Amino acid sequence: MSLKTFKTVAIMLMLLFASSYASANIIERELQRLDNALVESETYDKQRLDKIDQLNDLLQMRGISLEYKYEVYNQLYQEYEVFQFNKALDALNRRYDIAVEMKDKSKQIDTELDKAQLYTISGLFTEVDNIFTSKIDTLVLTPTQLSKYYFIQQRYYRNLEWKTGYARSEEERRDFSQKWQYYCNKLMETDHLSSELHQYVSMLYYMNIHAWHKAEEINEMLIAHCAQDSHSYAEYAYYRAAIYESWGKTNNALLWYIRSAIADVKSATKDTASVRVVSEKLLPQDINRAFHYINVALENVIFYNAQLRHEDITAILPLIEKEYMSAQKQQQAETKKLLTIISFLAVALAIICLVVIYMYYRSVMAHREIAVINKQIKQYNDSLSEINQRLKTANIDLAEANEVKEEYIGLFLAMCSSYIDKLKSYQRNIKRKLTAGKYSEILTEVSSTDYIDTELKSFYEMFDKAFLQLYPNFVEEFNELLKPDKRIILGKDERLNTELRIFALIRLGITESSRIAALLRYSANTIYNYRARVKNCALDNREEFEEKIKNLGARK
Repeated sequence: MSLKTFKTVAIMLMLLFASSYASANIIERELQRLDNALVESETYDKQRLDKIDQLNDLLQMRGISLEYKYEVYNQLYQEYEVFQFNKALDALNRRYDIAVEMKDKSKQIDTELDKAQLYTISGLFTEVDNIFTSKIDTLVLTPTQLSKYYFIQQRYYRNLEWKTGYARSEEERRDFSQKWQYYCNKLMETDHLSSELHQYVSMLYYMNIHAWHKAEEINEMLIAHCAQDSHSYAEYAYYRAAIYESWGKTNNALLWYIRSAIADVKSATKDTASVRVVSEKLLPQDINRAFHYINVALENVIFYNAQLRHEDITAILPLIEKEYMSAQKQQQAETKKLLTIISFLAVALAIICLVVIYMYYRSVMAHREIAVINKQIKQYNDSLSEINQRLKTANIDLAEANEVKEEYIGLFLAMCSSYIDKLKSYQRNIKRKLTAGKYSEILTEVSSTDYIDTELKSFYEMFDKAFLQLYPNFVEEFNELLKPDKRIILGKDERLNTELRIFALIRLGITESSRIAALLRYSANTIYNYRARVKNCALDNREEFEEKIKNLGARK
């Protein structure tokens, strides 16, 4: 094989595979649509029943004419025709009684033709034969009635030919076929070429003589003029599937059978063959769906109560049962095989479980030991963390104490130096006045408190400045510990007042009232009163007030 030939074959195989895969996807998608439609079938049935209820309500109106009643029963028949056989027949019988009461022969014939058509659809061929032989005179039929007569006759003989058991011999079957062709030709001669009835029978005629392409052309025209949820669409789609099946295009045929079944469900048609055929075509690949669809078909047959469909279902039920039993046997064999494998796996799993339990036990013991060690390590870590925190706090306190010490050593040295200078100046001043003999001035100067007051004020200013350099937020934090209406408000140029200086000394670690009194030049009793008054203004517990003061402005 040449390379070119090999490539051609490979491409053809790829295209064939792609086409098959795409076709399978489309079929599965349409089957899903059919499943969804079946789920909603009660909704579609209710829509038809609502129309029927509306028509029955019209019959209850008073004073309606016979012509109106006749037309209402005609519409009821159309609703029941493919929905429920007995109700459709009852509507025709009532319609016939009204036509007799009206003494309208034409309407009586119309009703008998509709009965013949209903009996033909339902497989009641004896009743059809009785109507045609005893109740229909073709000589008095109108052209429209004659076309309908030919249409019913062709369907009557087609059903007789197709249904096994009605033709007792091959010769009789050929007779049915010839009569069918005869009435097809008569219909096509009498009916207009463009009418739907003419096209419908022409399609059947071409299908019968195996002119499939011609039949397909007519079928396409018929389908193009139908809504996809109508009974007509379902019927024409069924014939489209039959055309594809004759060509051996099984996937295309199944696709159109499915579409026909969907239209039957959506149009609330119970006299249907499509869902039964779909069930048959799905065997044996999809037994579950086939079983479900044949149950739907059986429910439709029971509901519609047509003899012809009963026989169709009876013919396919053994096939489905056979396939179902075969699937069950295969499933049982697979179940036994799976049970053997599962038993072996169960033994292996039991061994693995024992090993895992042993390993788990060892792991648990190891984890317990590790947990004890971890607990001890955690305790050690917690102890170390606490010690570190204490060391950190101590370091901060030491650093702060060192800073305070440095500040106040500097302040002390500055004050000492200042006082030495002042003493020297004071000494020189006294000496000069003694030399000059100004004893009275010396006595006056020594007796005055102005000098001491000035120096004390200078001391306060130096203390305030130095303290606020160390604790710049002291006043704000101090006020936050007091009740809002008791907070201290300083003057314009005032840094600290007496109360603040007392608690500033407490913040520096000087807590004895006597020492504070000596430093601030007050009596111990005065200092005690100040402290008590301020603590009474505390926002929280007054007993903890001074302890909180000792932490104000702490360095983090």
